[in-house]
Amino acid sequence: MQAFDRLKMDIQHYIYDKGWSKLTRIQSASIKQIAQTDHNLILSAPTASGKTEAAFIPAVNGVEDWDTGLKILYISPLKALINDQFQRINELCQYLDVPITRWHGEASQAEKRKIVKQPKGILLITPESIEGMLVNRPGEAEHLFKGVEWIIIDELHSFLGTERGIHLQSLIQRISQFMQAPRFIAMSATLSKTDFGHAKAFFGSNRDTDILVDHDKNDLLVTIDYTSGETGPFISRNSLAAIYQYSQKETMLVIPNSRNKVEEITHKLEKMALKEHRPIRYFAHHSSVDKALREEVEFFAKNNERDLFTITCTSTLELGIDIGSVDSVVQYGAPPSTSSLSQRLGRSGRRTHQSILHIVEDDPWEMLQTYSALDLLERKEMDAMQMVEVPYNAMAHQMMAILFQKTSIPMEKLMRMNKEFPVWTEIPDTDLAILIDHMVEKEFIEIIGEEAIVGLEGEKLLNSRDFYAMFLTTSDFSVHYQHERIGSLPFTPDIQIESKILLAGRVWNVKDIDIKAKRIMVEKTTEGKAPKFISDAGFVSNEVRENMELLLKNENYLTLHNEKITDDFEYLKSALVYDAGNYWYEDKQSNIGIVTFKGTRFNIALLLLIKSVAEEGETYELYDKYSLITGPNIKKMIERLNGKEDSLERVAIYLEKNEKTIEELTAHQKFMQLVPKSLKIKWILTNFFSVENVKGTEI
Repeated sequence: MQAFDRLKMDIQHYIYDKGWSKLTRIQSASIKQIAQTDHNLILSAPTASGKTEAAFIPAVNGVEDWDTGLKILYISPLKALINDQFQRINELCQYLDVPITRWHGEASQAEKRKIVKQPKGILLITPESIEGMLVNRPGEAEHLFKGVEWIIIDELHSFLGTERGIHLQSLIQRISQFMQAPRFIAMSATLSKTDFGHAKAFFGSNRDTDILVDHDKNDLLVTIDYTSGETGPFISRNSLAAIYQYSQKETMLVIPNSRNKVEEITHKLEKMALKEHRPIRYFAHHSSVDKALREEVEFFAKNNERDLFTITCTSTLELGIDIGSVDSVVQYGAPPSTSSLSQRLGRSGRRTHQSILHIVEDDPWEMLQTYSALDLLERKEMDAMQMVEVPYNAMAHQMMAILFQKTSIPMEKLMRMNKEFPVWTEIPDTDLAILIDHMVEKEFIEIIGEEAIVGLEGEKLLNSRDFYAMFLTTSDFSVHYQHERIGSLPFTPDIQIESKILLAGRVWNVKDIDIKAKRIMVEKTTEGKAPKFISDAGFVSNEVRENMELLLKNENYLTLHNEKITDDFEYLKSALVYDAGNYWYEDKQSNIGIVTFKGTRFNIALLLLIKSVAEEGETYELYDKYSLITGPNIKKMIERLNGKEDSLERVAIYLEKNEKTIEELTAHQKFMQLVPKSLKIKWILTNFFSVENVKGTEI
């Protein structure tokens, strides 16, 4: 039986009326798989392959009675994705007379009240909104979710290997207790075979899980504009000129690795266009640009049909937000992973089915890293996801959330949390006891008789508006022009009255600073500089770095037929000395360093090992951009490490004495204030010294 024939008549009529010529491959396969089994399903397919319909149509087709409660729960990592998907499936829902409701901070309160009063149809929601409902209105949450038969998770790859993903797993297990064994469908644009096991285990479901992979991808056209000898803090003139030339004939995304570069490139491109009277629109898009302005950019890109435009952005546009189709993607600065590059490429070529990648680079090492990621992508070898081990902070947060939700929990039950929730099973009983004791000592939890309740510090935690999210938010100063919020900035000594800054691709003059309100008032001006943002580059994967070594060793770069690249890569090779199983680099000041050709996590682990045996006064530093560690007598240091068998014990002792290092390594893990020092150390040892992280090394 064909997939179309398995659909109910009203869905078939909808497809006829919409004029679809046929179902896509992933849609046909999904409909058949759902109809033939009672399994969960993961759909891994490129952007614009019809994944949304491949998830929703079989789920809608599987609902027999829409009048007995909410039936489909769609969970998205982004509000913008919820709005996109709402528009995309709203026509189908109207056709079938199925209610569809959005639930996030900006959604209609009247619609929320309506669905809570009479649960029905499809609900689109973020993990944080689920948490808020469970904590503040647990009775309403149970009433709302108890009839759910299908849970659809979008952008699954964005949750894997993150604390936010662990948070979502816990939320799923908490709300599934209200339901009758719901079926799961997840969507992912990029998924490595090595991650299939992690993906299947994500739901915590007793059902089997199948994975459907659509390998169809757009044809890929790659151009390279490489300028050697012009590296520095700013984009080179030649690189900027190359991007500008492409912007005159194509709609584009330009993706550098930092918000600083986004602002610099946007501003300089706009100046060049104004000088030549070119009617091209240039936009900056990153997390510090105000949300309303970002949404204006997204709306313009999605609805623009005639004007040329270029959006320079960070990874904020990697996920599947619908901005329509751009002709090409410019990669300036190396992507940290193959999966990241794949996500970026997926933004182009929706209309033409040809993705265009312009590699624009002026740094030889970053050129090599970009080439490595592209080589792996073309060979369909994706990076393995680095999973978070022993997530004490996420577990502590969920303990607080459940205490808020239930008011009190028997201590016996709290001590068995790692047995009752599959997501916490890897945390030993002894660690759970240490965690709870610490939270009691610090008054996050209070014990009354045999019951645990929220303590005084816990109450303060709940009153914090970002309690419901496991991702970090910054406490930057907001920037305002007249009555418009432009965005936010980290407040540094450089920002003073009459200083000039770049934000949202425009230059602003600082007119007033309100320290108490964390507000900066600005006016329009010219010639400013980008503020110093925290790096957006991310951890570089082991696979990309190891492939960089292979590409140099095997001289694969000769096939690029680019004389500048060949010369610079040959120079990179000549600057490295291979000895005793490692690569060594010596600068002009005779400082020797080890070049590991390993990912960021490995390099941090190696630096910790070195520091754990270093003598007082010996300083060792990691320059992860170049996979380089320097310091006195580095060769002898590596030899000393090879002879040591108590490495982790020594690192633990080092960390015990160096509180600052602990804080630096856990700074991006939210709610670590709930975790005692001993478990923070164990978290570092487990996550940076995993078997996968250190296999195949010479140390």
